[in-house]
Amino acid sequence: MGIGARLGRGFDRLLDCLALLGCALIMFQVISVSLEVTARYFLGISFGWVTSLNEWSLVFLTFLGAAWLQREGGHTSDDSIIQMFPAPIRLIARYVAWALALITCGVLTWYGVRVTWQNYLSNAYDFFKIREVPLFYIYAVIPFGGFLWLIQVLRSILQAHSGKRDDDPQNPSDM
Repeated sequence: MGIGARLGRGFDRLLDCLALLGCALIMFQVISVSLEVTARYFLGISFGWVTSLNEWSLVFLTFLGAAWLQREGGHTSDDSIIQMFPAPIRLIARYVAWALALITCGVLTWYGVRVTWQNYLSNAYDFFKIREVPLFYIYAVIPFGGFLWLIQVLRSILQAHSGKRDDDPQNPSDM
């Protein structure tokens, strides 16, 4: 097995682990919100940290799962209208979608790094949520997830051009 194949398998394992982490975040959200609502209704007790952690976990869930969702051909594209056009138009739409995905992932990664670094340097905190957590920890998932997503989009493009996937312009799974 070549180094490229080993790197690909390692990357796939990383995406699988991040997907499992995303599942754990969803379970945390369900359990913590349920406990918060139950405690508030029956005991008159409210946990201030539940809302903050759930807001942040939604950001983490989004950026940790985006590359996995891209790999699985999830809802990262919608081609219901594109399918009505002739094959050459569908092929152009595929290339436009790839270009937009690469630009979006690049922007998320670049600005995510800038904002994370800026929050690190300024030692910023969100005093309206949990005051003890520096904001750069929260923002760091954006460039990390954006970069993984960028890698996966590039892998999808390479796989489509190498024939490893169905290269039919009607197939949205590699967009």
